[in-house]
Amino acid sequence: MIATLACLIFVNSDLVEVGEGDLPIVITAPHGGTNAIPGAVERTDKSLPGFVTVTDTRTDSLAREAALEVEKCFGKKPWVVIAKFSRKYADVNRPMKYGAESDAAREQHKLYHEAVRHAVDSVRAKFGKGILVDIHAQAADKEIVYRGTQNLKSLGQVSDDELSGKKSFLGVLEKLGVKITPDTSHARDKEHPKFNGGHTVQTYGLGQADGIFAVQLEFGGSYRSAKEIPETAKKLAAAMKSHVAAFSNLSQ
Repeated sequence: MIATLACLIFVNSDLVEVGEGDLPIVITAPHGGTNAIPGAVERTDKSLPGFVTVTDTRTDSLAREAALEVEKCFGKKPWVVIAKFSRKYADVNRPMKYGAESDAAREQHKLYHEAVRHAVDSVRAKFGKGILVDIHAQAADKEIVYRGTQNLKSLGQVSDDELSGKKSFLGVLEKLGVKITPDTSHARDKEHPKFNGGHTVQTYGLGQADGIFAVQLEFGGSYRSAKEIPETAKKLAAAMKSHVAAFSNLSQ
């Protein structure tokens, strides 16, 4: 089972779930939580950029299942950070000034990002590079998974092989039947402006000097129903395994 923060010293919150890893893989899920933040007010300022309060249903479950499948593949664990609190109180895929409207919410926002920062820094220190997969949901098309990388900025100076080759993360997902847009034949096309990568990939991706290869995935409903989550998780794990083995020089 994924560890909880009670046993981790770098963050102290019952509302941020963290699994400590030993692979160059970080899985994050910022919007699947449903818990209230004690002492926080619900967000109401619709004038703020990117204001959304709806839950990304079952993305927390998908993140946990994907982590377990990664562990089956490698015999080692990925890093995992999941917000267990509702987006109504804090949106951690927005900068704090846009994502929280009370001190209690700002504290959870801070703790979530401390956990992600620790995970990314640990991956960089041990492996030099890695991959972060930020799991989201969208209702625009249930059969599609929208890619968000700030139009490749969070992937750095990515080669064609690393972006969409047969061993790449996105290439393997597509081969396994996941309908990603832009698809690999148009991998350098502009991303959908609504789903082109938020605060997480902007902060921890290769657009920053201290980042890693970071992809936001917006899953349609067909991939994250209770029935389909196990299969989606297996495909995510297979894609992460291939990408890490091919591009991170990780001995297996």
